[in-house]
Amino acid sequence: MEFGIEDAELENITKELFYRAMQSDWEEVVRICKQHPSAHKAVIPASGETILYMAVSEKEEKIVEELVEQISKSELDALKIGNEEGDTPLHLAASIGHVQMCKCITDKDPKLVGVRNRKTETPLFLAALRGQKEAFLFLNGMCESSEPHDYCRRDDGRNILHCVIDGEYFDMAFQIIQQYGDLVDSVDENGLTPLHLLASKPTAFRSGTPLSWFERIIYHCESLHDLFCDGLYNGVGHIQFMFTINYIKLFIDVVI
Repeated sequence: MEFGIEDAELENITKELFYRAMQSDWEEVVRICKQHPSAHKAVIPASGETILYMAVSEKEEKIVEELVEQISKSELDALKIGNEEGDTPLHLAASIGHVQMCKCITDKDPKLVGVRNRKTETPLFLAALRGQKEAFLFLNGMCESSEPHDYCRRDDGRNILHCVIDGEYFDMAFQIIQQYGDLVDSVDENGLTPLHLLASKPTAFRSGTPLSWFERIIYHCESLHDLFCDGLYNGVGHIQFMFTINYIKLFIDVVI
């Protein structure tokens, strides 16, 4: 609490702060936070959202930059405050794919990349879950190189590769397995690997029968690759189909 500010006064400041935000009077929000630094830690009781979280939600990039700039090194904990789901402003920025806001927040405190929400998801994990490729690539570059896999999993065993395959973000999946090859045989709490999920995705295969195509891809990877490159396959979902071929090849290299 700021010196000289009573609870009642701070409560009034908080009410005014969020009222201004609801009215999209962001210049006044910035002014209030500058005058009363403790306002950065104020939260909406029902949702647990801070004023910075609200600014990210509204995609107010300039306001986010100004609010983050105001936060001193001794008050960095304000950036770790999560909503009722435990999502911090960085979690939200990652999930909506706003790279510039991700950069702004992590520039202030790079350790925020490792903060987990109530589901034990990191911002990197959420970017993968939502298929936000650019935000994912940026946050992946921010992860500490000594333990990069710590950012990729949550407590139920689900990892970023599970997420992108389940969401059918196949271009992201191909990039992930090139960097995190060991994730291909990582199981979740249901005993499912990313390959199991891939086999259950009809859209990842040329036909609607994944298992038959899975077998054919295993035995005919090279010929299918040649057909694709020669332009003989022009069906719907060619990107997904190409990913499937490459995924199986990488899976064989890594696991078998």
